[in-house]
Amino acid sequence: MKSILYSMIAMLFFGITAMGFVKKPHTHTILIQSTDSKTSALTLSQSADIITKRLQTFSMEKFDIKIISGKNHIQVVLFGIQNLKVTENLITQKGALEFYEAYNYHGLIQLLKGDSTLLKYLDKGNHYESSPNIGCTSATEMKSVVQYLNSLQLGDKCKFAWSNFFDDPEVCLYALRMEEGSRIPLTGTDIQSFEAKHDADRQKDNILFKFKTPAIQVWADVTKRNLDKAIAIVIDNNVLYAPVVHGEINGGNCEISGDFTHAQVQYIAAIVSGGELPASYIVVN
Repeated sequence: MKSILYSMIAMLFFGITAMGFVKKPHTHTILIQSTDSKTSALTLSQSADIITKRLQTFSMEKFDIKIISGKNHIQVVLFGIQNLKVTENLITQKGALEFYEAYNYHGLIQLLKGDSTLLKYLDKGNHYESSPNIGCTSATEMKSVVQYLNSLQLGDKCKFAWSNFFDDPEVCLYALRMEEGSRIPLTGTDIQSFEAKHDADRQKDNILFKFKTPAIQVWADVTKRNLDKAIAIVIDNNVLYAPVVHGEINGGNCEISGDFTHAQVQYIAAIVSGGELPASYIVVN
């Protein structure tokens, strides 16, 4: 009887000890706060819904999300190993999607009345007739280029944007058309679906999106008037991609097949499919 009792005690002791060695999932807590002190409870709720959709689209990892209304906070608890920097960007990025007609190099020089001083600040420019890539520089040199661009005072004719969506060490400059008649009246709210797709045959990751019915004809007209010209796809004032249009696009179905990694495609799909955040947020912890 004693031996049975000793065995049961030993088994209980072993079970308790073993539980101490069970690997618990590693957790990270990210606390974000709205930059608007008067953010409403509805805005926080809408933001939490969008962040939830973004995280679900981006990763299979589990998470918990909680609204702290009194402080305009949203708390996100991540379970498992995740890239914290990427996740912080994912849940705080505004996600404003816009489309612009873009100047090519020769069109911009014409706008600048032949002044090519800008080229002194850039290198590796792609000066093909249809290319919207004005030139490139290192991310560390962007500031000096921006200072020069601000001195140009082109007003409502043009605004400049960089291909700095993923914080690449080299960034390229684009000149977006702002004149009346060249504006593209489409945003992220006009998109019905936006998803990442892996092309196994070409070993590439692409992005597919479809416009809502009211926007289909608008997009067809835009692509028709921009044949052999570029349309820049811009998220939060950073150029994601600027493909040259080779034919009128009917039906509202589009494909972006840039040189993206799988993680980048998933990130883009998560940002756009989740929608634009109704408020701006910063990480506070």
